[in-house]
Amino acid sequence: MSLFSKNDKNTDRKAQKQAKELQKLSEGGESKGGKNMSIRSRNGLFSTTLIVLAVVITLIFNLAVGQIPSGVMEFDLSTTKLYSFSDTSKDYLADLDTDVQLIAVATQDDTDTRIVKFLQKYAALSDHVSLEWIDPVAYPSALTTYDCSENTLIVTCEETDRTYQVSFDSILVPDSYYYYYYGTTYYTSFDGEGQVLSAIDYVVSESSYTVYCTENHGESDVGTNLSELLDKNHFTASTVSLLQTGSVPEDCDLLMIYVPTSDFSEEEIDMIYDYLDAGGKVELIWGSTSFEHPNLDSLMATYGMELTSGYVGDTSRYYAATQSYFTFFPELTSSSDAAEGIASDALVLVTTSFGLNLIDPARDTISVDDFLGTTSSGGVMLDGEDTVSGQYYLGVTATEEIEVESEDEDTDDADTDEDEADTSAEADEDADTSAESDEDEEEEEDNTVTAQFTVLTSESLVNDDITDSFGDSIANLTVVMNTITSGFEDVSNISIDAKSLETTYNTVNNAGLWSLLFLVVLPIAVLIFGFVRWFRRRKL
Repeated sequence: MSLFSKNDKNTDRKAQKQAKELQKLSEGGESKGGKNMSIRSRNGLFSTTLIVLAVVITLIFNLAVGQIPSGVMEFDLSTTKLYSFSDTSKDYLADLDTDVQLIAVATQDDTDTRIVKFLQKYAALSDHVSLEWIDPVAYPSALTTYDCSENTLIVTCEETDRTYQVSFDSILVPDSYYYYYYGTTYYTSFDGEGQVLSAIDYVVSESSYTVYCTENHGESDVGTNLSELLDKNHFTASTVSLLQTGSVPEDCDLLMIYVPTSDFSEEEIDMIYDYLDAGGKVELIWGSTSFEHPNLDSLMATYGMELTSGYVGDTSRYYAATQSYFTFFPELTSSSDAAEGIASDALVLVTTSFGLNLIDPARDTISVDDFLGTTSSGGVMLDGEDTVSGQYYLGVTATEEIEVESEDEDTDDADTDEDEADTSAEADEDADTSAESDEDEEEEEDNTVTAQFTVLTSESLVNDDITDSFGDSIANLTVVMNTITSGFEDVSNISIDAKSLETTYNTVNNAGLWSLLFLVVLPIAVLIFGFVRWFRRRKL
């Protein structure tokens, strides 16, 4: 065998061996690649499943959160705290046990967002308050059904069958003069809480009273702020001329003598006496005008009060900004009805005020209680020169329990004969009827009324200029409203002041000194510091 044939055979064997090895490698590679592909497929499926699961959980979570009331999820970050409610509202709605429905007859998308958010959050305060929006464009019959105009909140209670309407302009109060001059709407205050709470109280309480303000004695008109508070507490204000009517009207629940500038006649004073003797309530508010008033003095003296002839002041509690002892902060008796709902450190501000001295009332049955006055550092200015030191009062209430004769005691002789005939017939009635008669007799025996006479010596307690200037910083209006509502068992002062939307500017005391600091001192200091740093780095 030749050498070439041996080499060819060896080459063939090597080629076959290499071919077998390549085949094995090929088979092994395919197997390994398939395995890798299987692992990648499982990993991809797992990742996709996790992504889908995460999306589903997110959607479910968002849907669940969306069902939570906005009052729980949203926080009031507004500077005016439009959506932060007072303890008065929270306590009232927490005790509410009657269902009340709020029906906003307006297009929700076109309504100011402040009103929309407020109504949503306010309704969320109680399970007994519900909110519904009715679009008058889509349902024009709503305007006829509720007898209202567009953009009106209807507050209704099915149990009492009472309804109250609140205009959106009463909630978000516009400045009419601004619109007149500039042709655009500018809102000055937000009175949502006060208006809605008053409306709810009206529809569930069924209470409504009439206040008559006397006239023909130079009386002033009741200020805007006091008038609004009377409305919120369901008092209807009217005027009365006692000489024309001949007596205090029968439907008068409170007779108000507001800042008279001339005296009442003796005949008018007698009418007021008759009204008080029947359990009436009288509120007398003095102004700063000095005049002779012997008949009003007589009325006050009967109930244990005497008005000073000069203005009172206080050297320990005066308003420093005025540098006058006659503009001061009188002390409020915390245990009195006038201080109900008022913080112990709250201030009451008065200016140019007369004072009261307490004297013995005409009858022992009259109880006299002061609730507002100066400290022992008080004084009264006489004749513009001499000052008499002492404690004087600016708010006093006198009450008297009066027994009223029942109508049965006023019957004539004929009625008496009939009663005697009926008595013989009633003798045969059963025991149940006798028991009911005994109960009626017990009720008739307890036939007493309470007369109330309150005197406030300063018009500044309700003056719009003062109350608007100081706002919530003073409790003037609350004190006055407490004296009015204290005589009614089913009425409490739940009025809430509107929140101002006016821009509040920061004021800087000693502006010249601060300007020097920020415009001169600090810039020079920064320049010196920068130069020193540059000079040091330059040497490096």
